[in-house]
Amino acid sequence: MKQLRLLALFFKLGTMSEMEYRANFFIHAWEAIMILATGVSVLWVVFSQTKKIDGWTFNELLMVLGIYFFFYGMINMTISPSMKRFMKDVWNGDLDYILTKPENHQLMASARQVVIWSLAEVLIGVGIMITSLYRLRAAIGVSQALMFLVAVGAGGIVIYSFWLVIGTLSFWTTKIENLLLVFYSMYEAGRWPVGMYPFWLKYSLVFVVPVALAVTVPAEAIIGRLSWSIAGICVGIAIPQYLFARWFFHYGLRRYSGASA
Repeated sequence: MKQLRLLALFFKLGTMSEMEYRANFFIHAWEAIMILATGVSVLWVVFSQTKKIDGWTFNELLMVLGIYFFFYGMINMTISPSMKRFMKDVWNGDLDYILTKPENHQLMASARQVVIWSLAEVLIGVGIMITSLYRLRAAIGVSQALMFLVAVGAGGIVIYSFWLVIGTLSFWTTKIENLLLVFYSMYEAGRWPVGMYPFWLKYSLVFVVPVALAVTVPAEAIIGRLSWSIAGICVGIAIPQYLFARWFFHYGLRRYSGASA
């Protein structure tokens, strides 16, 4: 409960800070709508020539696009800005101020910066998912809904763990920006199911940059293409990744010398 209250406080402070620049909401919403229009237009052009791609219909790929937007918004709303601020604090020596606070240092480092306007992308993603389900006329059972929640949870964990590891590397190097560019470049591939890609890229989207676990797997779960055994494997991948990321973060903290060094 204490950590939830802390997250709520971060969200409140982030909202108050961003409300000083309300025009950013309209700019960000316009950018999100343009990205959405581009994504849907590409799907429309492709499906004007065919009815299915690798077994996926237009409405099923809308689900993939919706989950893509959902996680893209979540990343840009808190994970990315928090980790970027954490990296700068490490390099500038300002991390000392966090370490003196009697709170969870990992939570403080990875969730204290909130860009509220990215909530627009999250809501757009949810809207696309609802539209996809409506067009599919999908009857979702309890088991299917639980599997979707498990898959989304596992996907969120692997993405968070990936960013935590990248952020922790700032204890040893300042050459992090290129890795972040790689992540965003490969995340763009999440607009399409990972099964469409060649083996080398499919492998990279599963084990290097975990786009497949975050986007494709939840989409397969909600439309009924995923089994509980695969969902269990995803959880089995997510938990060790989180444990490693947590260990690596605290390993880096122990080697942080602070601003006085």
